[in-house]
Amino acid sequence: MFDAARDERLRLGADAGPLTTLRVGVAPGLGLLRIGPAWAVLAGALASGAPAALAAEALPLRLAGAALLADAVWGVFWRLTAREPGAPIGPVSAAADSLGRLPYFQAGSPAGRSWRLLRDMAPGATWQELLAAVILALALGLLLGLPALALTVAAWAVTLWGWLLVQADRRPAACDALLNVGLPWLLGLTLAAWPAPAAGDLPLRGLALGFAFTILGWGARRAFLTQGRLAGGVWLGQAAVVIALIALQQTVALVLVAVLLLPPAWLIWRATITPPGACPGYNEGVTNRDVRDALARSGPWWLAAMLAAAAFILR
Repeated sequence: MFDAARDERLRLGADAGPLTTLRVGVAPGLGLLRIGPAWAVLAGALASGAPAALAAEALPLRLAGAALLADAVWGVFWRLTAREPGAPIGPVSAAADSLGRLPYFQAGSPAGRSWRLLRDMAPGATWQELLAAVILALALGLLLGLPALALTVAAWAVTLWGWLLVQADRRPAACDALLNVGLPWLLGLTLAAWPAPAAGDLPLRGLALGFAFTILGWGARRAFLTQGRLAGGVWLGQAAVVIALIALQQTVALVLVAVLLLPPAWLIWRATITPPGACPGYNEGVTNRDVRDALARSGPWWLAAMLAAAAFILR
């Protein structure tokens, strides 16, 4: 029982996906202390260089709305690609089964085929949750401005792309990185640039840093899905963050981030590269549990590095 609980905590810490859901659930333990959509929105806002007046007047409420949109609402979209390739679809709920018995939802009817396709795409979501996600996406997009609506459409397109990859038994690590880091980061950046014209265009520094952490998110997800066999993306992502800070001449942020990236580098190296017997007392060989443990323990360090880089980057 304790091993099962530990494995679940490791899955929450190492896996991708939203930190909260429309069911008002919050991932416990290490699951909350990892790079997720809500944290990426905050980091993007920090890296945007928002004017003090905007931060004092409107940004906190806009930031809360953006975090809700990117995490809970886009998180429903993300669940369309969350199922492992080849994994069986869960049992049909009583509500879905009763809906399938209605005249216009019979097998062969357009509504019936559409409903079964939607049910297969989001096996863990109810129709009420999907409807609430669409309504909230439109409402929050209208409140936050045109960029939020455009990014919501982009999130939906990325989700469909990822779902098609899953149907072909592919692992959509890039789609996960875009939904969990890239698009939420862009949403945070736009909070200062829209609708205030004085904020100007999106800052190059924020875009470069967001791109680097998106690569890191892609590498971590890729390592998780392949049980550590393809962990090179993690090293590429950490190198991209360091290179971005060097290119932007951010000395203070570079020192802080380099220190914070050392523990995850050691954890990933020990779990994926160290040959059997090189570390006495450590599990010999590479197993799925070793990799998940390393990724889960690296999550808080990567999150701290992302927030530190965004907060300390020079304006």
